[in-house]
Amino acid sequence: MKFDIKVLQGILDQAVESGEECGLQLAIYDHGELAVDICSGFADRERKIEVDRKSLFPIYSCGKGVMAAAFHMLYERGLVDYDAKVADIWPEYGCCGKEETLVWHALTHRAGVNQLPELDSQSDMGNWELMCQKLAAATPSTVPGTVCNYHGITFAWLIGEIANRSSGLDFQEFIGKEILSALGISGEFYFGTDAAADSRLVEVDSASDGWCRSFISDDAIRHGFVPSANGVATASALAKIYAAAVFGVDGKRLLKDETISNAAILRRHPDDPAGDTWAKFGLGWALPNMPETNAVFGHGGALGGEGFADLEHGITVGFVKNHQTATHPDHPVRNRISEALGLRTRRW
Repeated sequence: MKFDIKVLQGILDQAVESGEECGLQLAIYDHGELAVDICSGFADRERKIEVDRKSLFPIYSCGKGVMAAAFHMLYERGLVDYDAKVADIWPEYGCCGKEETLVWHALTHRAGVNQLPELDSQSDMGNWELMCQKLAAATPSTVPGTVCNYHGITFAWLIGEIANRSSGLDFQEFIGKEILSALGISGEFYFGTDAAADSRLVEVDSASDGWCRSFISDDAIRHGFVPSANGVATASALAKIYAAAVFGVDGKRLLKDETISNAAILRRHPDDPAGDTWAKFGLGWALPNMPETNAVFGHGGALGGEGFADLEHGITVGFVKNHQTATHPDHPVRNRISEALGLRTRRW
């Protein structure tokens, strides 16, 4: 695939110059080789601090795609079972109508625990043990396995604790060692920042102190492990994870073809997520172009960032931004990039 860097850079620059966007990074791997790594704009618009290729952006739900890749790695090692009952792995979870929940129900957002439990403070979400206790005691909003309701934040503890209990490993440490360290991106991707990472983190560019800014500005959350929503990364790190998962990078391949093919099948049991909803899922990955093709999978995030693999074109993409766009989940700048690359647009 050919990439016109000048055109792509122009799209980013124009979006910043017009005021449509603030700071942007775009990275593309072509069959496991870095082909595009560009940026534009500001980490802080008011102070005119410019973005560079190593600036860290909050990626919010883009982290779910990385969680899914890690979970599938555990599956390949025989440490998790998609068809197991969650209660057999996590006994405290088997109550209040959740007794028959299967692992694949959780991966496909059909577990019925999509609503946050009652909290004393938003900062409680940084306390892993507390949140797992609350989730285990929760009553599902729908019968598990029947309806797809996006588990926006609860996906963190649901999938993470299943991984912890089933594998006997620490999911956070597993991601850190087997993905981030293995790919040499420990300083470019964080589920839980430190002071050095905080100093490189861009500001959320928003007209008001909305959820995006409030969430990532909370020290307990940003420094904790909430992988469904508190990820911080560069675009190149995000693209590299998908590249390593599906093509291999520098001889490192994270997943097998058959695992990916199985995970990228739309689960329709029993409801068909048709119509305008973007929330169409395989096993952990969103499938933005269904039913046209399942060759594209990944995940978008609250500010309009995204990470995905496009098997049809042999590429993986990381795109991050810090301006809160009123048209979310539709992002014009993202669509212009897709048009320049000859890709279908994604709405997530």
